[in-house]
Amino acid sequence: GYKAVADDVFKEIKRMLEREKVIALLAIARHFRSSERTVQRHLKKLDCQASFTHKRRFFTLRMTPQFDENGLWFYRQIGFSKFGNGLDTIVSQINQSARGLSKDELETTMKIDLSKQIQILVQREKIHRIKLGNKYLYVPEAAMKDKTRRFKIVGDRQAEEQFHASVQRADLIALLKAILLEKKVGIDIKSIKNLVRKYSLQIPWGKIQQLLLKYELLEKKTQ
Repeated sequence: GYKAVADDVFKEIKRMLEREKVIALLAIARHFRSSERTVQRHLKKLDCQASFTHKRRFFTLRMTPQFDENGLWFYRQIGFSKFGNGLDTIVSQINQSARGLSKDELETTMKIDLSKQIQILVQREKIHRIKLGNKYLYVPEAAMKDKTRRFKIVGDRQAEEQFHASVQRADLIALLKAILLEKKVGIDIKSIKNLVRKYSLQIPWGKIQQLLLKYELLEKKTQ
């Protein structure tokens, strides 16, 4: 009867997720010619996890993600977080950071535009921010309660911004030339650090790392 059919659908969805790793809600609904609401009931019973990107429309089994040091896992640009949805993930990223995070840094890590989510969190007073120049720095909750730590974060950030502003385009070109001279096929953090030291390049490491992450220049590690 109906229960037997429902059990078969449940098992087939599980097999699909084990095979494909990540599947769109709409794709599952179309496969079974069923409503999305019905499929969502099966996914809930399977204890599946929704993506924090793509409007939470992609799902995976809880055991599938291999989360990185930020608690994130990406599969073909679809992001999943051990913290849950996008809002909770932003709060967690900020609170576990040692020196606060800018919007650009959050977006580089989470790989999506966060303008709306950050605005919602600010309105709900879920995150704390300090204005530095014409941008905001989002500060961990623990630092907001600790004046000494907060002053140190702000001071370090201001000094870093001034240092970054002094980096010349010639320095970046010199880095690229160094990479070409070394005939590097792949680019990894250790090699870049060695090149910076070897050629005495006056570029803050944080700036280099930010550029490498932003433009996805680092070698991809195979799982």
